[in-house]
Amino acid sequence: MQIKDKRVIVTGAASDVGLAFSKELLRNGASMIVMIDIKQWIGDQAVESLNNEFGRKRTVFLRCDVTNNSEFDTTLKEAISILGGLDILINNAGVINEIDFSKTIDVNVTAVIRGTLLGIQQMRKDSGGKGGIIVNISSIAGLRAVSQLPVYSATKHAVVSFSRSFAQPYHYERTNVKVIVLCPGLTDISEDVSQGISNVNTLQNDRQQKVESVAHGLIYVIRCAQNGSVWISEDGKPPSLRIVRRRSSASERAKEIEAINCIVSGKNVVITGGAAGLGYAFLNHFLKHGAKKIIVLDIDAETGKRIELGVEKSYGEKKVHFIHTDVSNHKHVTDAFEQASTLLETIDIVINNAGVLDERRWEKEISVNIGGMVSTAMLAVQYMSRDTGGHGGILVNVSQHMDIRNTAQLPVYTATKHAIIGLSQSLSDPYHYEKTGVTVITLCPGLTETALTVDSPNKLLSRVMKADFVKNLEQFPIQTLPNLHDPCILGSYLYSESTQISINVKKTKERSDHN
Repeated sequence: MQIKDKRVIVTGAASDVGLAFSKELLRNGASMIVMIDIKQWIGDQAVESLNNEFGRKRTVFLRCDVTNNSEFDTTLKEAISILGGLDILINNAGVINEIDFSKTIDVNVTAVIRGTLLGIQQMRKDSGGKGGIIVNISSIAGLRAVSQLPVYSATKHAVVSFSRSFAQPYHYERTNVKVIVLCPGLTDISEDVSQGISNVNTLQNDRQQKVESVAHGLIYVIRCAQNGSVWISEDGKPPSLRIVRRRSSASERAKEIEAINCIVSGKNVVITGGAAGLGYAFLNHFLKHGAKKIIVLDIDAETGKRIELGVEKSYGEKKVHFIHTDVSNHKHVTDAFEQASTLLETIDIVINNAGVLDERRWEKEISVNIGGMVSTAMLAVQYMSRDTGGHGGILVNVSQHMDIRNTAQLPVYTATKHAIIGLSQSLSDPYHYEKTGVTVITLCPGLTETALTVDSPNKLLSRVMKADFVKNLEQFPIQTLPNLHDPCILGSYLYSESTQISINVKKTKERSDHN
């Protein structure tokens, strides 16, 4: 798409790379830009500077907290009204905060998804629009592990996966809206970054690039990128990013699962989402292999209590304890781990399994599948870590193996599951293991027959998507729960610490030609 005379919205636009984006878009002929940011004073200054350079009323600033859903909706609609339409949307708002990880998820994932959905709604061809382009700004951390930024890496993995799902022909043929991902390398380290990083100097030693270089990359991507493509923007000539897809062989999986089976004997285990589906299958499997005690965390209190009593009756002793927990509530998870620690004395293994599939309530998917997973993972490491009095242990994060071509009807769910890959890769880095002694494994089963898949057709974004999803679901080979523990079952994967997921990425040109 040519940029000349196009109407643009940029989020996170008041400073740094967002400001560089706005300036470069104007330089390349954009007719008008609405700049959205939470920083009022800085935004006003940016607009004044750009209008002085490029002409009156070329830019307008709207203050908005993108984590406030109603405020973001209203602001985007106001921006489109000011522009008289929309041709290009740059979802750039982002934050790095490993301490307040809920904020990081809200800004980096929820707001990007909301912005994408609203942008498509305004530009889509089948609703009277002319189509357009959405560029979602991820990061190099969305393609590889960053040991000191596990939450940030998880959120940026989610952005990559969501964007690729929404760029599938199923959507593009209806909307004529391209969805593209730009993954910049490291630019500047802001003060916010140091709040959640124990050793910020390590990141600062990485090769940094100028924001202007990223802006040049954006221009090239808008003009030339194919729908659904993922682009890396790097300054100068750093080493090429190596992206490898590693799937464990059947023999490797057998050894890994057998090792876990042996380790389970006599050990204390915590399972989230353990009252049904995969979690309940894990529970029975670990009891069979001699687990000492198991704590089940689940939101279904009635079923959880019934399981607790049933196991006690079968084994003649209280081997299973149920704790009612909503994993999307960090305080609930914190209290549950404290109670579990008291009941078990030591925690040896944590199965991070709780998840939901409900594309109509996609915010809930994010809060459970990313927020809940992050909460559980961080607390698991905290309680098992050698440097906090633990004995080390095993953390198993349950993700999903999905062919990206079959994810058009599950864009948010797919994003949440890919986020877990980024989280696990970062936490399993030697940087963490040498301190904690906690081995982090990601289990990626194929589509499995549980309530998640059986009930999900009634919980999709629209009736059209529901009908299409049912058609696709009928074509998938669905494994049953007993088969999940067969290490050779097709579609069941264990990703080890060295795993990286392959994505077709391209490097942007280091500079673009101006109009």
